[in-house]
Amino acid sequence: MKIEVLISAMNVADINFYKKFNLTTDALIINQTDHNGYEEIDTGDFKVRMISTDTRGLGRSRNLALLNSKADIVIFCDDDEVFEDDYEKKVGDAFKENPDVDFFVFRTLIYQDGKEIVKVKEEKDLKIFNALRYGSVHFAFRRDEIMKKNISVSTYFGAGTDNGSGEDSIFIADCIRSGLRVRSDLSLIAKVYNDDSSWFSGFDEKYFYDKGKLARALFPKSYRLYIDSFVTRHRDQTAELGIKKARAVMIKGAKDFGG
Repeated sequence: MKIEVLISAMNVADINFYKKFNLTTDALIINQTDHNGYEEIDTGDFKVRMISTDTRGLGRSRNLALLNSKADIVIFCDDDEVFEDDYEKKVGDAFKENPDVDFFVFRTLIYQDGKEIVKVKEEKDLKIFNALRYGSVHFAFRRDEIMKKNISVSTYFGAGTDNGSGEDSIFIADCIRSGLRVRSDLSLIAKVYNDDSSWFSGFDEKYFYDKGKLARALFPKSYRLYIDSFVTRHRDQTAELGIKKARAVMIKGAKDFGG
């Protein structure tokens, strides 16, 4: 079972960039920069490849990595992530012991704004209603199953677009709707240092407008129910605008998105 880490990054100066991730498996770096190119290095224990591209957008980066991966199991990775020493064993064991699971959401520790955020708190099968809170830094999956279902990462949402985050939510929802078995796992595989987020600028009108578009993308017919649930569950986020205003802005975003 071959495992490969798929790293999305920007303006990487040198392929030795891989050393910051504490890798023990093969890796493919997608370097969004001002030129196109390819290079690779064999460390003796694993191989690192780097594709440089002048295209932009996290979704495009993820898709380019998926298309060029050569592994059975792939792990999504951001450029602010550091893997645990035993991540390879944890990921490999999880898939070997659960041959009917296509997609694992592994535990990571996310450090942001002076806080430690832990999202994976129990092991369970995931459905759409309880899977959308996990970001792509938790994702590891059987590449062949994704390719057979023709699933890709949205290029409309996410870093490098003007539409906020949400590409990871759409991706995992598409996987579940396509019949893949998705499960959370308490094994800690990485730590993420997320203080330099490129898309978040506060819980302002733009934030809720983009969330409205995402609601329509996720739930074309029942987006209003999702919006009502969102503003009710996230009262801390609506404190500045107020629930009524936040809901109205999300409805506008959903309507403008269409579908």
